[in-house]
Amino acid sequence: MSEQFDLTIIGGGITGLYAAFYAGMREMKTKVIEYQPDVGGKVSFFYPEKKIYDVGGFFGVTGEELVHRVEEQAESIEPELITGEKIESIEKLEDGSFILHSSGGNQHLSKTVIVASGMGTYDMKPLDITQRKKFDPFIHYTIQNISQYKGKKAVVVSDSRVGIDWALALEKTASEVHIINHTEDFKAVYDQDVEKLEASSVHIHRNAKITDLEGTASDLTGVTLENGNRLPAEHVLVYEGLKIEKSYYQEWGLDTEKGRIPVDMNMGTNIEGVFAAGDAAIYPHKTMLIASGFTEAMTAVNSAKMYVDPKAKSQVYSTVIYKHSK
Repeated sequence: MSEQFDLTIIGGGITGLYAAFYAGMREMKTKVIEYQPDVGGKVSFFYPEKKIYDVGGFFGVTGEELVHRVEEQAESIEPELITGEKIESIEKLEDGSFILHSSGGNQHLSKTVIVASGMGTYDMKPLDITQRKKFDPFIHYTIQNISQYKGKKAVVVSDSRVGIDWALALEKTASEVHIINHTEDFKAVYDQDVEKLEASSVHIHRNAKITDLEGTASDLTGVTLENGNRLPAEHVLVYEGLKIEKSYYQEWGLDTEKGRIPVDMNMGTNIEGVFAAGDAAIYPHKTMLIASGFTEAMTAVNSAKMYVDPKAKSQVYSTVIYKHSK
């Protein structure tokens, strides 16, 4: 059995990471458990190259930079971070603490829990190629760390606006960009999206499909299309939809409303000691913005602190905590 933590946060997205940082301010021993192999959540998957304008203090910050900043902030309090692990059940003990059971058979002991895992787990649909695993380091399902494509030849596989956005973003960095659409038309796009793509230097391949990958164990050099044509490629980026798995919230004993967890003004759920924040939480007149998760995270952490220690202050001020720091 693992050691007990004051707080375990399920979900390592923006909200979960900020909750971990604020928990450090409340002197709580904290663990973060993220299902994906990397932190960042929805922002890393869907907005890494996009500018976000609803976060105070940043007039247009890319999703990738925002994740980096919040991750750096969280790491300053040194929480235990576990990735690639899914929580399947939450067991409440007689003393009011919890055991979180993971799909891998691990058990996590915690005095409190904050659910910050959105509306469920999701995985990108993998590139449907036999040799895919051999070239895994060069196949990407997000456009994170865009600097790695500088001067490289990149191929985007997508039939949606996300793929168009990626191709146009790569055009500014990569030496050559191709986009492969297995149909004639792109889905969920406006006319101006396609017009912008067609006016760019991106090479467009409609009604096309990759059938083979070329290269060595250490390098990808190209892709072969169904018609026999070969395209140079050092990286392949794939967005062909998501495999979405519903949340386990009901299995955990939590009440749900349209896939989210109803919370009270303290971000408390129907299970005392379990709180929710970010996209996982729902309450009247909620604003569905990235920035909303920061306030919800602080409220949830403060509530968790008072659950552990009823005599604790209801909140703390950073100007007092960090008054001696430079």
